[in-house]
Amino acid sequence: MSHIFVKIPKFAQATALLTLAAGGVVLSRFFNTRNVNGAERLTNALLDTESLQAAARRNPEEASAQMLADCAAYAVRFAFLAAEGVGPVNRYEDAGGTSRTHTHPYTRAVATVLTENNTEKQTLTYAVSIPDVAEVRGTRTIGQVRLSGLSPARPIPETLQITLDSNEEDGYSAQIESELEVADYLVTGRVHLSGSTTLRDNVGNVGRVNIAYDGSVSGTITRDAHVIGRFEGQVNSGIQYRQYQLEGSAA
Repeated sequence: MSHIFVKIPKFAQATALLTLAAGGVVLSRFFNTRNVNGAERLTNALLDTESLQAAARRNPEEASAQMLADCAAYAVRFAFLAAEGVGPVNRYEDAGGTSRTHTHPYTRAVATVLTENNTEKQTLTYAVSIPDVAEVRGTRTIGQVRLSGLSPARPIPETLQITLDSNEEDGYSAQIESELEVADYLVTGRVHLSGSTTLRDNVGNVGRVNIAYDGSVSGTITRDAHVIGRFEGQVNSGIQYRQYQLEGSAA
């Protein structure tokens, strides 16, 4: 019996090995993240309230722009923390009508996340109550995968309102709208959060935070068409706000 041997080119061998290796990495990420629940991630992330506690200690008449920056820092921080592992479609996500509630052991903050639906798009509504500090109400949607640059990503539009406790009838409040997206974790292997967030409050400050694909942060807060401060930093390590001038001089 004669045997026929086919010589496979080295390039083809290398390509096949790389393909198998890449497939193994993706499978590993899938099995390592498939039991990470999106609603659970968000509930835990919402309890990182240090920025809101800082905002509540400020005087709105003297530092309202800084208070808006603190609220922005909170929104960007919990969005980044909740984004870890986004991508795998799995049976561990909550069904519509399911809610989760967690309480922080030290601040006593209580966060509740309700999964309104989990079909083509997952819609989550949430509420956070921090005693004597703040109340947060918001809605986020996790959309279907789309191509963004060279990587598949999921859009995560979000709206929220933050109200800081006050002895006055008209306390400080901020409204935040985000158009963020998260690169699919199965492809990147790490959190890639990018997009933009618009800010405004009830005392005349407006702002915008931009997050580049590499995680760098930029943006401004303005009042009466004057730029009074800028954002900078990295999304994974926290954003910073630099005030340009005393707030009263921009009025």
